[in-house]
Amino acid sequence: MKNCVFCQISRNQIKDPYRIIYSDKKYLAMLVLHPQTRGHFIVFPKSHFSNIKELENKEQFFRLVIKLAEEKTKRMRAPAYVLKLNNNVYLLDKDTMHVGHIHAHVIPMYSKEDLKRKPKQIPKKELSNIKKALISR
Repeated sequence: MKNCVFCQISRNQIKDPYRIIYSDKKYLAMLVLHPQTRGHFIVFPKSHFSNIKELENKEQFFRLVIKLAEEKTKRMRAPAYVLKLNNNVYLLDKDTMHVGHIHAHVIPMYSKEDLKRKPKQIPKKELSNIKKALISR
């Protein structure tokens, strides 16, 4: 889709290398600009789908989401995580934060207070440091 920011990132029309933590032929994972907790990221298909029903091979997508959630939250030393799926949320709220592209949020949880925490913007430098922690071996 021409105006979809996730599609533009997938096609390298928008360069966002400091946020991308995973990429293959079909999927991309990247840190969010307004994380709920340290290490909060999203996973989405590179092809445009607005609704989960349209997504080809849902099982492959969810397998990857869980694999990345397990791997990345372990690296962040988070004892738990929350998964959220954005499916048609953009239809309810025209806020630009709601993208019309199916995506899953992986939110590392460090304490029960994190469940109530509101997302907030963090500087690019901090995103870069988090990315290093998530992808270092």
